[in-house]
Amino acid sequence: MPTVRRFGVLSRGLHASRTAPNASVDQRVGTVAAHRHHLVVCNSEPDEWPARVEGLSETILALSRGGIRLPNRAMVTVSDFAPIPQCHKSKLDRIDVAVFPLGLVAKDLDLDGVQSLLSLLSRPTPPTSWSPSLLPFDHSWLELSRNRHIFVCTHGARDPLCGVHGGQLLKEVKAVIEARQLGQHVAAWATSHIGGHKFAANAIVYPRGDWYATWCERCKGERGAPVADAETIVDAAVRDSVWWDAWRGAINMTKEDQIETWLRHSGHENQSQKADDAFEAWVPPATGVRGTGIH
Repeated sequence: MPTVRRFGVLSRGLHASRTAPNASVDQRVGTVAAHRHHLVVCNSEPDEWPARVEGLSETILALSRGGIRLPNRAMVTVSDFAPIPQCHKSKLDRIDVAVFPLGLVAKDLDLDGVQSLLSLLSRPTPPTSWSPSLLPFDHSWLELSRNRHIFVCTHGARDPLCGVHGGQLLKEVKAVIEARQLGQHVAAWATSHIGGHKFAANAIVYPRGDWYATWCERCKGERGAPVADAETIVDAAVRDSVWWDAWRGAINMTKEDQIETWLRHSGHENQSQKADDAFEAWVPPATGVRGTGIH
């Protein structure tokens, strides 16, 4: 069944790249390699990431190799994403894996557990929270209908641009979330290499699965750029909309689909139109529970 996507628009002057119909395509657009799943190895700190994170352990290597072989492919990264406390003795031998945009968190996987997860994801119909009998490992489900997760590549050991520009963007995104008191339902995390380091900083917003590149070459060291970029990315996450000026593509889309989609939406909106009029807003749900509701 094709993925149904709802598109809104966010636009601002800084780094604007709006293009008239039939004009050339922004070189960032269409650069998201086609993949069906993003497998995030949890509870890993950026300062421990080598240039190739597959070498961290046999379980991560098996997950990475298996992800490439899955139908429609899965991208594997490591992250400080922490949906559950780290409780097993060695994070290198046993790992927790979050599957985006599915929302599944597979817990405490050894090599056999990794193969079980890969086998499950190879099926034409993915598992849901209503099919627990199909899951041969301990697991939980993220509340993606209520929460938003922003992953920023900060993998400096792989490329300095990601470490510098990604690190700055992540810092500013977290500051915006805190300033707006969105922390119960919006969170930002560091992730290892996702590709496109020349477009750094790079970010992914879930559950939509949209990829953004703020393109460090264009800010030319402008001090206000990371702050404005962070505000716009958080706006896109909260409003369930798309920031077309920095859009690279999205999960579950081919290169051709990404380019066609961008051309269809970029350059056709009135830039003076208020973003609030361009989409059906997602509003963080009111709840009396505070603290770890994001997970």
